[in-house]
Amino acid sequence: MSGEIDFLDVGRIVGLHGVRGKVKVAAFSGDPEGVLAARTLRLTGGRGTAPGTVGDYEVVTAQRAGGCAVFALLGVDTLEAAENLVKAVASVRRKELPSLPEDEFYWADAVGCLVVDEGGAPLGKVVAVEPGAAHDWLVVRRPGGEDGYLPVAAAFLRKVDTAARRVVASPPEGW
Repeated sequence: MSGEIDFLDVGRIVGLHGVRGKVKVAAFSGDPEGVLAARTLRLTGGRGTAPGTVGDYEVVTAQRAGGCAVFALLGVDTLEAAENLVKAVASVRRKELPSLPEDEFYWADAVGCLVVDEGGAPLGKVVAVEPGAAHDWLVVRRPGGEDGYLPVAAAFLRKVDTAARRVVASPPEGW
């Protein structure tokens, strides 16, 4: 895909694991399994860094612990060093992420897609994807400029074709 993003935000460091500087990453998807394949983590921000600070860290080990991915990172081997990274956003190289089944997509790939109804009439453009308790939401900027929230659920999303940059939707009543 042209203009492809090299790194995708996959989670946030939510705490420490053990006493040797390992960090726990809570995956935005809720499932840390795909994140564990990362060989490099790009971390943005964190408690002990200036806002917007970015650093790339080589993954020494990765394991699942509860609902998180736990990483040992090269050069981060003390509690103090790891503590500075808590709250950082973790990103992974796209090529290190697993392929997804046909009915799934990475959030970053949906942003910018044109949303049309089943007849092909434009409904707007995806400007963000937000997590929800029961399901996620596509934030769709409508032609008038206001944002509509479209549930990421089979009943409302008929087809998501990120390669074609197009989403076919059947919005709920009153959307």
